[in-house]
Amino acid sequence: MRTMRRTAALLGAAVLLAGLGTATASAAKLGKPATATPKIQSICSLDLGSITANGNYVDQVVSAASPPVASERRVGPQVAQPGETRASATWEFKPEPEGGSSDSGYALYGDTLYSTVINNVPGGPWWGRGLAMEDMGAYTSIARAAYPKGDSPTRQYFYALRNDGSLARWKLDKTGFHPLGTYAGFSAVKTMTLISTTSTYDTFLATTKAGALYTIHIPTTSPLTPVVKVVRSSTWQGFEAIVAEKCGTQSTLLAAIDTDTGSAYLYAIGHANGTATVIQSLGKVPGTFNDPVYFLRTSQAGTPLNGE
Repeated sequence: MRTMRRTAALLGAAVLLAGLGTATASAAKLGKPATATPKIQSICSLDLGSITANGNYVDQVVSAASPPVASERRVGPQVAQPGETRASATWEFKPEPEGGSSDSGYALYGDTLYSTVINNVPGGPWWGRGLAMEDMGAYTSIARAAYPKGDSPTRQYFYALRNDGSLARWKLDKTGFHPLGTYAGFSAVKTMTLISTTSTYDTFLATTKAGALYTIHIPTTSPLTPVVKVVRSSTWQGFEAIVAEKCGTQSTLLAAIDTDTGSAYLYAIGHANGTATVIQSLGKVPGTFNDPVYFLRTSQAGTPLNGE
């Protein structure tokens, strides 16, 4: 059952989603298609979403300058009770036919997975929840991988990491969630984020509690059979969250958040190739980053993540 609420907060955003070092730039406003401006140097940006300790939906655009540049935080409606949100998948925004836009995504509120929609439309904004799955209290991290981007992907997989180190996968369609198996062995993972979604595989970038950085390549074939590669063997243990967005045709812009100190750092990561992967530190992001849950906010249109 969905509960609809009116809120006085209106989410407005400007997102620059383009390839670092290419010849064109794309600018996108919340819920509106990107338009290209030719013959200028473009900059990769990442729209860092979060849900605050009070339950408010927030986003902030971080751009790949050195040092990084961050927009003002945009605080939206309170979509959860204080302290209720435990994890979130990527949120997508799109324009609405009647005008305005909407944001939507899956999040774990307590022991339950919900889909949440925020409509910034005439007479609104409004928000509501839809029940997705119950009895999810054992899961600590979630992700939705849909290919291709758009409102009618040909395939959608939903992943969730359980507190015993098992990674579960479901097929997601109009009739609901259909289990596709689990794979044990990820108890060392601290945080993870999608960096690639294609017709044949999904790839996560993950940190471990000991500080290593790995890719987890998961073919769409069954049974669930991940392929794990070391990217870096140490120094990544201090981050409670990592969030990735595509950058150009085969690279990734990564925000790494240390909520203990309220700090975030930005990295430009080349095409993932094990220990040969190029990682460039762009520096510390201005601002304070201590929200309990972080995730990618991205346009429903465009091309999928392509970091591997």
